[in-house]
Amino acid sequence: MSPAPILWITGLSGVGKSTLARSLVAVLRAQGQRPLLLDGDELRQLLEAPEEQDSHLPAQRLQRAWRTARMAQWAALQGIPVIVATISLRHDVQAWSRAGLAPYAEILLQADLELLRRRKPALYGAPGGVPVPHVVGIDVVAEYPIRPELVLQQDFAEGSRSRHLDQALDLWLALRGQPLEAC
Repeated sequence: MSPAPILWITGLSGVGKSTLARSLVAVLRAQGQRPLLLDGDELRQLLEAPEEQDSHLPAQRLQRAWRTARMAQWAALQGIPVIVATISLRHDVQAWSRAGLAPYAEILLQADLELLRRRKPALYGAPGGVPVPHVVGIDVVAEYPIRPELVLQQDFAEGSRSRHLDQALDLWLALRGQPLEAC
C-alpha cells in the first residue's frame, strides 16, 4: 500500500485554518474520499487533561506539534489521507514531516496582524491593550514554513473562502497525483 498524502494547513490563531480544513474535508467526503482531519484545538481537547488544555507554554507547543506530525505520518502510512489544521509553526517539525514517506504539502494561511487583533482582541490584545501571554506571532516567534506549496492571504472577505477552498482542492489533487482539471 502506498502512503496517503498529508496536507498541513498552518498559520496564526484565528486566521481560518480549521474553517478551511473543514470545508476541504466536506468537499472530499462528498466526493467519496475519507480524509482524517487532525485539528489542533480538537486534539488538545481529546488528548490532554483539562488543566493542560489552556496552557500554551513553549514546551507544550513543541510536544503538541510533534504529536500531531507523528499521528499524521502514522495515519498516512496506513493509507489514510490526512488534513492537518494547527499552528505548529516549528521548522524542525515541518522538516521531519516533509522528509517522511507520505506525500506532504503545506498551506500557509496569512492575515494582517491588525485584522486578527480586531477579530480576536481577547487573544491578540485590543489596540493599546495587553495580549495574553504565549501567543504565537506576538510574544512567541512564528517559524513560518520555509517553502510552503501554497500561501493564501486571508482577508475574511466573502469571496476569499471559496477561492481559498478551490486553491486548497487543487493542491490536494496535485498531492494525490491527480490532474488539476479533475476538480
